Amino acid sequence: MTAAIEKFERPVRERVSADEWQLRCELAAAHRLVAHFVFVDMTYNHISVRLPAEPDHFLVKADNVFMEQVTASNLVKYDLHGRQVTESGYKASPAATHLHAAVLKARPDIVAAVHTHSPANLAVSAQKGGLRPITQQAMRFYNRIAYYPTRWTTPPRGHGAARARSRRQVDHDPREPRRSGVRHLAREAYIYHHFFELACRAQVGALSGGAEIITPPPEVCEERAKKFGRIGQYNHQSRDWVAGMALAEKLFPDHKE
Repeated sequence: MTAAIEKFERPVRERVSADEWQLRCELAAAHRLVAHFVFVDMTYNHISVRLPAEPDHFLVKADNVFMEQVTASNLVKYDLHGRQVTESGYKASPAATHLHAAVLKARPDIVAAVHTHSPANLAVSAQKGGLRPITQQAMRFYNRIAYYPTRWTTPPRGHGAARARSRRQVDHDPREPRRSGVRHLAREAYIYHHFFELACRAQVGALSGGAEIITPPPEVCEERAKKFGRIGQYNHQSRDWVAGMALAEKLFPDHKE
């Protein structure tokens, strides 16, 4: 038996710091909650988080599990060059590592990214006008979304970096890539993703009714965005996050495994 195999066979919890294990548990819970509230696209959706003590490393979902199956132990660790840095029986998909690594490398201020393909956010991404400020949830993102035109052929490795650079055009972390799902960047990424998903669902529902849509004046939308769309207002003590973690504990206690 080699030392490498011995290291691999040690439980993940014994091979990481207490802080990293806590982060793994919270990231696993976030995956479970997104799957609980949002329709997800098989194994092709993922959330990443930068390790505070290792800013050049991040955790992300493995490529062969659904969000409903993510646990603290099966999350995988990669560096900003897309290389796996911790031994594991799991690995992330190249698309996930290239995308998350590129964003986190280009933007040192970003600590988390959420990538999903729900029917609602795909539908809004396919609409020429993008997300419209017709609900309170949507107004949180008013003038704070960057659009990135998806390539219809296999993207090059720098694909994620180009998206990250496009983020510099706006002054808010959430964004909606054109026809490529949703990626929200901030500590409170999970909460903003939830609001964005609700906004997309509401827009699809409103437009499907065929009636004329009421859009609030720009000054109202901007005021709403300034008040409820600012970064830093959601942390581990926020009621939505606390309630979410309590729900994860009740419904998905195995996320800590």
